[in-house]
Amino acid sequence: MNLFQPIRSTLLNSIGETLLFISFLTGLAGLASFFLGALKKDDVLIEVGERSIVTIFFLLTSGTFLLIYLLATKDYSNAYVAKNVSNDLPFIYSIASLWAGQEGSLLLWAWILSIYSLILKYSKPYKTLLCSTQSISLFILTFFVFLIVFVDSPFEVLKNVPLNGRGLNPILQNFYMAIHPLTLYVGYIALTIPFAFALGSIISKDKTDNWVIRSKKWTYFSWIFLSSGLLLGSRWAYLELGWGGYWAWDPVENVALMPWLALTAFLHSSMAQETRSLLRRWNICLIFLAFFLSIFGTFITRSGLISSVHSFAQSSIGPYFMVFIIFIVLFSLFMYQKNKKIISSKEDILSLLSKENFLIFNNIFFLVITLTVFLGTVFPIISEAITGEKILVGPTFYDLVNFPNVLLLMSLMSVAPIIPWKDAKLIPLLKYISKPILASAVLTVLFSFVFASLKVLLVLFLSFFVTIIILQDLFIDFRMHTSRGLRIHEILDKKSRRYCAFLIHFGIILLVVGITLSSVYGTKSDLILSKGESSVISKYRIVLVDTYRKESESKSILGAKLILSDQGKDFSLYPEQNIYKYEGNRSINKETEVAIYNTLRKDYYIILIDELEDGRFNFKIYINPWVSLLWIGSLISIFGGIIMIIRRKD
Repeated sequence: MNLFQPIRSTLLNSIGETLLFISFLTGLAGLASFFLGALKKDDVLIEVGERSIVTIFFLLTSGTFLLIYLLATKDYSNAYVAKNVSNDLPFIYSIASLWAGQEGSLLLWAWILSIYSLILKYSKPYKTLLCSTQSISLFILTFFVFLIVFVDSPFEVLKNVPLNGRGLNPILQNFYMAIHPLTLYVGYIALTIPFAFALGSIISKDKTDNWVIRSKKWTYFSWIFLSSGLLLGSRWAYLELGWGGYWAWDPVENVALMPWLALTAFLHSSMAQETRSLLRRWNICLIFLAFFLSIFGTFITRSGLISSVHSFAQSSIGPYFMVFIIFIVLFSLFMYQKNKKIISSKEDILSLLSKENFLIFNNIFFLVITLTVFLGTVFPIISEAITGEKILVGPTFYDLVNFPNVLLLMSLMSVAPIIPWKDAKLIPLLKYISKPILASAVLTVLFSFVFASLKVLLVLFLSFFVTIIILQDLFIDFRMHTSRGLRIHEILDKKSRRYCAFLIHFGIILLVVGITLSSVYGTKSDLILSKGESSVISKYRIVLVDTYRKESESKSILGAKLILSDQGKDFSLYPEQNIYKYEGNRSINKETEVAIYNTLRKDYYIILIDELEDGRFNFKIYINPWVSLLWIGSLISIFGGIIMIIRRKD
């Protein structure tokens, strides 16, 4: 061992702590400069505040890359490294450990927010909005820096340096899990900027709709990353957790979903403000809600109030987060109440049958789903506080309450894009949708010979309806514009925003169909086999061909080779079970590696549960039909969102 290694390690950690402490002081100085600059209308002081954002960015960038270096070199003198890295941990997961633990993820949060704040500084929105918006984002940034300086430092030094670290939990050592939290963080944190725009517009008494226009790209950006994070998390759960599903209504899954729901509602209702200056107060409340839910989710995962495979261990930052949430909610509501006359809508909704009214219905259904998820998430906390017993809410509750709202949203998805602003005529609208309704009904009747479930048939009818409406609208659009001499690329350019919305909606339709079919018609079987033995389950023949054992430095592997025969086709599957030789940073010492054979129509999903005392092997087998539509639909919607943000002009 290098004699200078302890000195070098201590020095590097001291540099890290110093960088963070200077960042905190710079944040305080910047806030004071913004406040005094706004009070005295002094551009020099405001410029000092802006420069503090640049300084914090460089300080946090240095601190973040220093921690990455300590993780990559496995410097166990750092407490965070020792908790999350081990000698046998692959390099990619050593880097991903930056966001695997509490201290590192808070540093990452602060660093990403400093990047956004820097972009905001150089985006130069309207001057009256700039000072208040930047000061709000800086205040939130300074709070997170406070946490990593005074509460949970990522640069804590260990007195007794271990020879090996505790390592990363095996179920987190997956490609999707390596990027899933980072993707969610990017989306979560991006909500800070629209929130700062909204609150800044109130503080600066801005009577225009500039804030919603300026924040639209940020909201699209956040929506894309939140959607991607939810998709990656679902994929990770499906591949790694070994229970045959992709969404368990786990509390941490729920708190990731709620900001997405509120943000999706905002993206719809904000169209009314951009087009007709309507729903101005409502949109501010929605973007407040989306941001509050993102902070609430951060609090829930770090407070120790809930138990989840996704959550961090209980820590001391919970009370600080609670105070921060209470303060920022009360301050936002106070400013809103004080200035609500200034932000009132300039026009009224003229007709029940209008696009703006349908957007309100859309928002109501999204918020009902959000409220349902929120109540289901906090109910165990409430029940424990009242009765002393933590009562969990199961998937049945969410499915039962949310399914009708999903159907209503699908109904709106078909009509709202084609209905005009201000006032629509009922008879022409009915004529326009009559043929799609008839075609959807015919298709649903035909599919009823394949699918007997009423739930599935309702979803299929609305899916056909939405898809046919989209195709009909595209056909009419293209025929009308080509008759005027426009080329296809010119039509796509002119109508890009509308067509991207169609693409997103079509992806959501595929997602809903995939979820419905896989949940209704999925099967689960338990199977015990000896070597060479076969069994038939739901028309599928499964043969246990052989088993094998492998040894590595950290684990013993028990595996099986299975051949699954379906309609004359044979598929080889290799489920495994890993038994870890030391406890390390894991609450389990046994973990399964699922074997999955994917096709468009169905997934064959097999788990090796255990080897029995008599030498036979216990398996759990899932057949998940049409789950591929979930992944395909999600990717299509995300792609539509990316095109939307690229094509947006402002």
